[in-house]
Amino acid sequence: MSVAELKERHMAATETLNSLRKRLKEKRLQLLDTDGGLVTDGFSSLRLVGWNKGDYPGWRLQVFTYFEMVGIETVYSLDWTPEKNRIVSASQDGRLIVWNALTSQKTHAIKLLCAWVMTCAFSPSGQSVACGGLDSVCSIFNLSSPLDKDSNMPVSRMVSGHKGYVSCCQYVPDDDTRLITGSGDQTCVLWDITTGLRTSVFGGEFQSGHTSDVL
Repeated sequence: MSVAELKERHMAATETLNSLRKRLKEKRLQLLDTDGGLVTDGFSSLRLVGWNKGDYPGWRLQVFTYFEMVGIETVYSLDWTPEKNRIVSASQDGRLIVWNALTSQKTHAIKLLCAWVMTCAFSPSGQSVACGGLDSVCSIFNLSSPLDKDSNMPVSRMVSGHKGYVSCCQYVPDDDTRLITGSGDQTCVLWDITTGLRTSVFGGEFQSGHTSDVL
């Protein structure tokens, strides 16, 4: 085979590859359409679904499943990355699982020190996940951290100070260093993850605060 023929075949293969990449990108954008979401049946599955209201008012809502993630216990909480291509879920089995939202494959399975997890969140950069529960602390895991000798991912940072369970957590938009948590102690706390210290406390001793658990 001559050099000219090799170049011609290489150009054809490159063109085919670029075409496939374009089709894959279009398909991903289609799957990540905002007219969809995640649902759990309350037992052991997690579904990425979409819905279509039809072209005319009054049409019946059509729900279709992109894929179903199975093999997990009751899912208590979940969150997306900002790019909508990965999901983190917190389950009754005491694990955080990071999923590829396009393939439904697990990318990380994190065994927690406290199995009674209630909430989880992805950092804005997608490099870390946070969780909290009945241990009254919020644990942060860096997904690029090496595994320990038992093949578990170590905790990168733990922020503590709540007097009740941690019911919810959420990163400040576009900031991996600040996180807010809600608790059964009737307060919300804004944390500086870098130092592990509280920046602000909402509620508690203030009369204008919540009078029951923050959920």
